[in-house]
Amino acid sequence: MKSIKFSSLLLAAAVTASSLGSSVVGSGLAADENEIVTLLESSFESGADGWTGRGSASAAVTKDYANSGNSSIYVTDRAAEWNGVTKSLGSSFSAGNTYSFEAHVMYREGAASENFKLTLQYSDASGVTSYDQIALESASKGEWITLANSSYTIPSGASDLQVYIEAPDSLVNFYADDIVIKGSASSKPSTPSTPSTKPTVKNIRGDLNEDGVINVFDVVLMRQAIQIGSQEKSLLKQADINGDGEITAEDINYVADFSGGAIEEFPELPKPAIPEPQDYPKSYDFPSVGSLQSKSDIPDPFIFMDGSKVESQEDWYRRASELRCMYEYYMYGMYRDGSDEEVSYKISGDTMTITVKRLSTGKSASFPAKITRPNKVRHEGGAPVIVGMHTGISENTAKGLGYAVITIDAGIFSNPVASDNTAHQGAFYTLYPYGNNWDEQTGALLGWSWGCSKILDALYAGAGEELNINPDSSIVTGVSRWGKATAVCGAFDTRFKMVAPSCSGAGGLALYRYMSEGKTYDFSSKGASSSYRYGQNEPLGSLQSMDERGWFNNRFLEFRNANQIPMDQHMLGSLVADPNRYLFIIGSCVSEDWVNAPSMWASYLGTKHVFDYLDLSDHIAINIHKEGHAVIEEDVKYMVQYFDYHVYGIQPTMDLGQLQTSVFDLPKNKDPFFDTFANKWLY
Repeated sequence: MKSIKFSSLLLAAAVTASSLGSSVVGSGLAADENEIVTLLESSFESGADGWTGRGSASAAVTKDYANSGNSSIYVTDRAAEWNGVTKSLGSSFSAGNTYSFEAHVMYREGAASENFKLTLQYSDASGVTSYDQIALESASKGEWITLANSSYTIPSGASDLQVYIEAPDSLVNFYADDIVIKGSASSKPSTPSTPSTKPTVKNIRGDLNEDGVINVFDVVLMRQAIQIGSQEKSLLKQADINGDGEITAEDINYVADFSGGAIEEFPELPKPAIPEPQDYPKSYDFPSVGSLQSKSDIPDPFIFMDGSKVESQEDWYRRASELRCMYEYYMYGMYRDGSDEEVSYKISGDTMTITVKRLSTGKSASFPAKITRPNKVRHEGGAPVIVGMHTGISENTAKGLGYAVITIDAGIFSNPVASDNTAHQGAFYTLYPYGNNWDEQTGALLGWSWGCSKILDALYAGAGEELNINPDSSIVTGVSRWGKATAVCGAFDTRFKMVAPSCSGAGGLALYRYMSEGKTYDFSSKGASSSYRYGQNEPLGSLQSMDERGWFNNRFLEFRNANQIPMDQHMLGSLVADPNRYLFIIGSCVSEDWVNAPSMWASYLGTKHVFDYLDLSDHIAINIHKEGHAVIEEDVKYMVQYFDYHVYGIQPTMDLGQLQTSVFDLPKNKDPFFDTFANKWLY
């Protein structure tokens, strides 16, 4: 098939469209304002119709059972009672108006009867996420029941409307079918006569020329693409509206209808089948440090240690297991997975004392954690929780947004979990003494990581219920050396829903092989200098010095130069890649020469390459703020919006596309090195 560059299409379309006008106008007869019309109808005969799993739940169309017709939507993998099936309500619905709701539900396993609820999630006038019951009914196993409310009024001031079905008293799987919402014609806003606009972000479906408007020019581009036979991957991101992998007349019709106001949204894209990570047997049969060759090229994450290639997404998870073992063996020391432990806790005021008993030795050790409760619990299932390596992570901002914060109660040099030196003292080393054999040599980074994992253990052991905190919605974070530990924690403890390392630098999520010292950048867009010159970055020798060597195992001290290390830190970030998890990288561009923010950006690009390969492009984000060696208020606000949207389906007020770029993406700051990953790697 003949191929043509996207830029050529843009030029051709600009010429062709000049004679066609600026919009396509839809047609239709006006309805009587008192007429009752169907505003939403989902029978699932031709797909999911925009309905998706809520929370951790999966929702897929099935032909196994149906209330009518041949299909329904089947809801599985519910980890909490509020998990279910959900759909955002478009502009046809508005606050203060009354509608008729009807949905049919059935389940086939478990108790003789179960309750099911139809619920509206919305943002109230003050922006707080709220929930309102539309209908509640009891169902008998194996029988379809109707959830109905013929006269439900959407609360005044409500926005960001989402309707969902849940089983409020159990985690039972269930089927849903024939969901219908009706209202008067007068309640439906009039069809806009001007082209609709979308947030100005790259690769938005339908906006082929990336001008922020979907209009006739985009229609022309799509026609050109079909006529000349272009099916480029870069073009498909925007032009494949129905998600079938090619540009067809159906895609053109969707864009034309949208630009003319005939439809208000595109169909929901089918979710790719993403394999789940698996546990693979551990192996530490790696070459000695002395036998490793120095390689200046950035290591390819898609190449196994034996030289074989990752050929599938399933292969990746086997490669990820190998990488975890490599990081243990060459850098951080042995990870302790908790299988030999018993965890208990005691809460007194705003302090939780966590006690861990090692079963094989009978030894016990304790450490304190500080609790910051949210101002208001606004999430179903309890408050999400930010677990911190230390205090001072903008706790007040987090609690104002409905998030709990629990941190290791630690100072810079007085960490109760693991001492920040080569003495190897603290709760972790009481249970796992630093020894002579390599598998007894765990550095402080994994020690601090262990402390955060024990906080999560305590929440699962009952503290979460006691504090009204949901441990399934957990974020781990920390700054600087604890930013390094955060990245390590996220790579090994896969229970954390989101991993948010801040200013982690070398040994964290900055590449060992990319230095920015001596390079000049324009930070005027951040309100800083237009000619900021980076001084010294943290070198390998510093990490191996007496001040920092306690963070790592002994074998890490054997590396003579960074090029000898068989991994680089984009590979550490890639270990968070998981269909159920998210990576949120935080950095600072000014006064962070030592931390090497440009290298963290490069590491993000390399890490994102893995996420893209796994079809998890929206599971990774980055925010490089102006300055501040900290998790600042800006970071927490962005982090919460990102988490709320992806985990809870709460619509953000910011453009989340901003979190996939940075000041280093600007042409004046772009280093040719940043193209390494797209130009050289397997994928």
